Formats: sequence, C-alpha cells, structure tokens
Amino acid sequence: MDTVPHIVNVADQLKCSHLRAEVILRAVMRGLRDGLDDREAATIESSLPADLRTMWPRTAGQHPGLADLGDVGFLGRVHELAESPSDDETKQMVAVVMTVLMTAMAIPGDDRRAAWSALTHLPRASKMVWMKLFRAACFPVELYAPIRAL
Repeated sequence: MDTVPHIVNVADQLKCSHLRAEVILRAVMRGLRDGLDDREAATIESSLPADLRTMWPRTAGQHPGLADLGDVGFLGRVHELAESPSDDETKQMVAVVMTVLMTAMAIPGDDRRAAWSALTHLPRASKMVWMKLFRAACFPVELYAPIRAL
C-alpha cells in the first residue's frame, strides 16, 4: 500500500514515522470533526482532496464540541488520541496538521502561503466553517481558561 503524501508530509515535519504521522493526522481530524455538526462536517469533507477525504471521520465521536465546559477540550482530545507526551508537542502536531490540511486544499505548489489561498476558491459557507476550525485549532478555549489552584 502506498503511503498518503500528506502522511509523509506530517512525518517529515514532525520527524516521526509514517505510522505515527497517520495517528497524529487522524487524531487532529477527529478532534476537528467532533466540533462540527453533520452539515459542517460534510462541507469540510467535500473540500478535502480524495486521499484525505477517506481519512475524515464520517460521524462525530464520543465527545462532540471543540471545547465544552468541564471537558478536556480540543487540545486535550488530540493529546489523548495521539498519545502525545506533552502539551507543547500536541500544539505542534495541531499546527502541522492544520497547515497540511490547508495546503492540501490550496492551489498546487510548494509555497506555504498558498495555504491561505485555499479559502479564496471556496463558497462563503465553506469559508466560515474552515475559519471556525482554524479558530478552534489555533486558539483553543482551554489555552485561555484560568489555571485552577491545586
């Protein structure tokens, strides 16, 4: 079986095995999918290239919502699903995967700035869903939650 180019990309950027990169990619995609309703999830799925579309979770997981109160939140879910050793590594995983997802949708080319051009060819409703994902992934609520005293 050929390795999906996006898995290779994640593996190269995170300096990990292809198997580990697939686990990370699927963990971030699961965390993102859980924060969307079915209509929004279908919008994201339809804008992904075929090889990533097959990896996109069809249904929400056991923890819907990107950052529910009393929940571990988006980063916490990714941390658990990817079995990340640290919060910093989890944040790096999310940043890499979000870049890979946006670049995969973009106009062909190796220019990282092309990732942002991906939004220009999407319908307005699709842009709004992608921006919701970016806000949740790049600025998760749990980063700004007050730290509780022990």
